[in-house]
Amino acid sequence: MLLVAVILAVVAGVTTYAVADSPEPGPVAQLEAHPGGEAFLQGAGVNASDATPAFSLQNGETVSVASSGANRCVVHTLGGKATGRCYPIAAVAQGEDITVFDECGSSGKHLMEISGLAPAGTVTVRLVESDGTSQTTSVAAGAFRFEGTNPVAGGPYPTAAEWVASDGSGSGRAPLPVSGGRFCV
Repeated sequence: MLLVAVILAVVAGVTTYAVADSPEPGPVAQLEAHPGGEAFLQGAGVNASDATPAFSLQNGETVSVASSGANRCVVHTLGGKATGRCYPIAAVAQGEDITVFDECGSSGKHLMEISGLAPAGTVTVRLVESDGTSQTTSVAAGAFRFEGTNPVAGGPYPTAAEWVASDGSGSGRAPLPVSGGRFCV
């Protein structure tokens, strides 16, 4: 079933980027090592049913957030099946959980979605572009999401997420796990 999902994603032209030097195995490796993502979450001391819903992705997945002491977990639920990844609190602050999904093909819409967990105390996330401009989104249940389209060739592209506290002060910055030339343009 997982192989079918991977093949469908490739055929549909969907690309996912994650931090290359993350000490955690990639999502596919985690799911293979921990069949039925729910078992993986329970192994990290998290029950998917205890997660707080944050938002829904364009593909229909519900994204929720759960905590287990020193870890924060992002839980994706689609069709009643939960998968997830957990990150140490310090890794969340460094943006190791940020993912960039960009559609490179079939629909012609070139949709892009950037999402991740936000460090505790963050109320807004600022997405910084290569030309210094930015856009913001609110944090929901400890997670954030930006939706848009892929950057145009030669145009500005997203480079980092900045954490903004309730008083408006910046509390950190994390680079995105993809460079400008790697987006579908």
